[in-house]
Amino acid sequence: MVKIFRTIRNNWKKSLFGAGLISYGINYGFNHYRMLQMMRAYCEEAIKYGDTPASSGQPRKITVVLNPAANKRKAKKLFEKYCAPILYLSGAYVSIIETEREGHARELIDKIDPNTNAVVIAGGDGTLSETLTGLMRSRGELCHVPVGVLPLGQTNTVAAAIFGHIKKQDSIEWMAEASMAVVKGNTKPIDSFRIEILKNEDTSNNEAKPVYGIGKVEWGLRRELKRRSESLWYLGPLKKYACLVFPGTGLHTDPTAQHHSRGLITAKLRYTAPCKGCSACYNQRPDLMQTIPKTENTAPRTSKWWNIISLKNRRAAQTHSGSRTDYNSIINEACSTVEEKVINTSDLCVTTTSVDTDNVDEDTPHILLKIGPTVKSQGEIISHGMKLFKEENTIVVDKLRAKQIEIRPISKDEKGLLNVKENKEEMKEDCLSIDNEDYEVRPIKVTLLPNSVKVFCP
Repeated sequence: MVKIFRTIRNNWKKSLFGAGLISYGINYGFNHYRMLQMMRAYCEEAIKYGDTPASSGQPRKITVVLNPAANKRKAKKLFEKYCAPILYLSGAYVSIIETEREGHARELIDKIDPNTNAVVIAGGDGTLSETLTGLMRSRGELCHVPVGVLPLGQTNTVAAAIFGHIKKQDSIEWMAEASMAVVKGNTKPIDSFRIEILKNEDTSNNEAKPVYGIGKVEWGLRRELKRRSESLWYLGPLKKYACLVFPGTGLHTDPTAQHHSRGLITAKLRYTAPCKGCSACYNQRPDLMQTIPKTENTAPRTSKWWNIISLKNRRAAQTHSGSRTDYNSIINEACSTVEEKVINTSDLCVTTTSVDTDNVDEDTPHILLKIGPTVKSQGEIISHGMKLFKEENTIVVDKLRAKQIEIRPISKDEKGLLNVKENKEEMKEDCLSIDNEDYEVRPIKVTLLPNSVKVFCP
């Protein structure tokens, strides 16, 4: 024994290195065993659903839209290892289609089986936005097909909002839980938004098709820092902090510049206040115009005499009779009132209450516009950037709640007057993101679509 300790003391460097390897091996083996046990438990639970007869609320035909390029081309391997076994064991017919290029998911939606009971999106926020855009363009803005979200991308904002009880660090449990949610079939409606390009002051550009999203629209400092940190991937966990210090971030802090600079936003806002539903907006709200199901389909199929005397069936037949609201008789003058505001900021973020749950008004659906501070120095970029990465609300200077928002970039001319930008050359260097997908900055209109998407939830 003394000889062993003497050898370790005389070769302490090799001993330390060996101890590190042994420690890493034990930790890796423990985590691998824990993962296998967890997947076994999920698979055994999925088999129970596969052995039971299919019910009307459980999807039996599932179409998976898989983006193999997501998460640095790791998405396909992760799906086959942690998601596919659970879906297959559930007894459902699973059809997998893979995207081949950017925007391909929008085209693939037209080719899926019309009898599909569920569409499962395996990728990140960008894949989700593309698939949702294809669904709503082809099947209407009230998405009747339940949507499953598998967090296989680098950014999974919507999945984090749905499965918030799971730590983001445990991505395997995250993926397995999302797959199990599709098997269980529990759904809930969430809000989405439609984005249209504005051509001039009063009309929309009908030539460009709208884009739909669930997560966020980001413009300014927040998006530029994320984009810069992605280019510094080789720095690992330090990339978020390096983009705040290293030059070449593309963020300019000259408030006297005549043209719009990245990091400095001057925009004109036109918005209308949120509304629960009234005669002015009823025809524009598909969620308020849903057809009431026929009573004979909701009541159980039993003999005629039993239906007559059964109190339970008579109550089921009258469930929807008195619950319908006549929105044509509701008058809300604020619903059609348009307010205008000019803002100067370095960060702009539009999101729905489905993703941002802070100060949620449950009675009135709305989109939330967060206005950040104006950055004037490199020191402020560092201090505010740290708060943005941590998603701290202290960075928000002002908030606006609305059902529809128009955002028009404006610039100062030589006389110092504000003019709405119409020249593409002035905006070509700037970009905004819709669900973490970059788009060229244009005057846009963001419209809330309340309860328009049904997603699978725990």
